[in-house]
Amino acid sequence: MILLGLDGATFSLIEPWVDAGELPNFERLLEESASGDLESTIPEITVPAWPSFATGRDPTTLDMYGFTHFNRDTRENDLSHDEFVPGKMWDVVDDQGGRSVVFNIPGSYPWQSIDGTIIAAAPEHKEAYSHPPEAWGELTELVDGYRLRNDEQAGTREYVDRSLDLVDKRFEGFEHFVRAEDPDLAVGLIRGTDRIAHHFWGPDSTPPASTDNAIFEVYQRVDEHLGEFLDAHGDDDVVVMSDHGFEKVRRFFAPNHVLEDAGLVSLEESGDSTKVALGSLRDLASDVLGRVGLLTFARKVVPASTVAGLPTGDALGLDNAIKTGRIDWANTEAVVDQGQKTALVYALADDPDVVDDVCERAREALETAATDAGLDVRFERLNRGGPHTPDLAMIVETPEVHVTSRFDVDQSVVDADTSGHAREGIFLARGPSFRDGTVEGAEITDVAPTVLHALGYRLPETMTGDVLDVFADDADAASRAPETYAFVGADAITGGGIEDEEQEDEVKDRLRELGYLE
Repeated sequence: MILLGLDGATFSLIEPWVDAGELPNFERLLEESASGDLESTIPEITVPAWPSFATGRDPTTLDMYGFTHFNRDTRENDLSHDEFVPGKMWDVVDDQGGRSVVFNIPGSYPWQSIDGTIIAAAPEHKEAYSHPPEAWGELTELVDGYRLRNDEQAGTREYVDRSLDLVDKRFEGFEHFVRAEDPDLAVGLIRGTDRIAHHFWGPDSTPPASTDNAIFEVYQRVDEHLGEFLDAHGDDDVVVMSDHGFEKVRRFFAPNHVLEDAGLVSLEESGDSTKVALGSLRDLASDVLGRVGLLTFARKVVPASTVAGLPTGDALGLDNAIKTGRIDWANTEAVVDQGQKTALVYALADDPDVVDDVCERAREALETAATDAGLDVRFERLNRGGPHTPDLAMIVETPEVHVTSRFDVDQSVVDADTSGHAREGIFLARGPSFRDGTVEGAEITDVAPTVLHALGYRLPETMTGDVLDVFADDADAASRAPETYAFVGADAITGGGIEDEEQEDEVKDRLRELGYLE
């Protein structure tokens, strides 16, 4: 079984470009597979989406809601970058005697020991980039110039060229380990389809199928490799999927502004003026020096304790409001952290009755504001899995509208000109075990149980996803009921990663560039 992830890949681009005759191998895959939308997690962000994909578990069981997520207990934004998530599908395969290859999957680090190979996905300040350690040397010797991430300046031609180069190298590296190890399960990811969409979407709802369009260039390159990949694995079961989709963003809904009007949020008139001033100077330096080189330069001449934790940007989003001391916690009952199309409402009380009351008042205020703005929204009440789990999620169903955590706006909806995640990713399953046709109601947490069942493995009882109805009538998986067993997983053999505020701040700056943090 081979799982090929295309980060952020979306049918909103693939289908019109297929119809235009520009992506022949995606067209072929659509014709030969069971396919349909793949509903992302709440929120629809890389983390928690990829850990949920890997474990078949909902974010409420992982207590993970973004690269950063609000901590109700400490009232700070924690970085989830190096949190160990046990019980991934390749851990299950290992536990039942199988072998896996895991290549470039976010959330795979830290990892437990498995029979097989793991290559890290853009780790930060790690001592180990692969398991076993010698696999990294094998990869870099095979693929000249292999890189973990694109460090070129976003928005430049150099960034596009490096993106295309990384697509080539990812496919080459993944295919090498699949062929060399012949694993029971191989899971690999191409990141470029997400990164390029963040930076190059442009003014159109659907960017043109033109070689002048950087996103189309990357999808074309992926399509070329996809054809080779399908030819090489014609007798294998192959699943191609994404963690979320993508869309143009023309408006932001501002739930913290709504909650402030409703009396659920209270702001101080002024916060830490020194931090505000230093943050403004840092932004000015960024404009002059360029975002990539700024922190490297600044940390050579300024103490890390001064640079780390400073606000960035002029917007008073949740992160900056916390850093500058603008939130009057004594008189605030709830705050909202943003997750692309999802508002994550955190009630600050512990008493269940008080939490219920706060959530009901927040829901009423948000629903009224959204209705008045002509937005289609839905709500989900969540059970606390830990300090990072919100109590209420508001999902914006209206296309091209996202959520902002900003307080400093004068109305609930403001104009925007950017791009971001959509809730529906892609799912295509092709091979001897799978039927063709349409897949309905698939969710990202369903992938792991479906794959494990197809391979004949028992499923961990902790999985919240379901086995999808995607199997051919004559497939073995179609004749068996899924079996479960008690499995948690071993401890991580890797650790370290982010060690101090300086390194954490560097990671957060890259997240801001991609719109994951305000």
